[in-house]
Amino acid sequence: RGDPEGGLRSLLGIRCSMAPSLARLLLACLAVSRVVAAPAEGTPSSPSGEREPLKIGKLRELMLSSYCPTHADLTPCKTHLFLKEMRKTKTLEEKKKMLIERQAKMKAMPPDERKKMTSETKAAFKAMYAAYCSTASPPPGRNNAVCEHKMLNRLYSV
Repeated sequence: RGDPEGGLRSLLGIRCSMAPSLARLLLACLAVSRVVAAPAEGTPSSPSGEREPLKIGKLRELMLSSYCPTHADLTPCKTHLFLKEMRKTKTLEEKKKMLIERQAKMKAMPPDERKKMTSETKAAFKAMYAAYCSTASPPPGRNNAVCEHKMLNRLYSV
């Protein structure tokens, strides 16, 4: 009959004057949900199907949890502690407040101090990785996946 939505209307059992627009809306929602559910192109996954950024975050968390109790003065460890505190907060409003306060502190820093902090952070991560992955004195309970991960190795190897 030439009505492309007619088949969809009968398939969905919709019989009203708004059926074409409802059908389009339903199709759009379905298409968006499929795109959101699918991993982004170029986002590598591990053999277990876990998306790579999530895996790197978990591995970095293992390294930080092991290293930071004895190096709390380092910037990555301060950030790690902040994130742990933020995860403990119950409400979205509390989390927003914490983030706004932290962002205000960062923005208040002079640009040269921020640049210095960035380079110190990079150096601290490299030192942390070297200590964590040391074959001479590995930390107790070390997860070798941290040291064997190619991306972390590229980022933090000295």
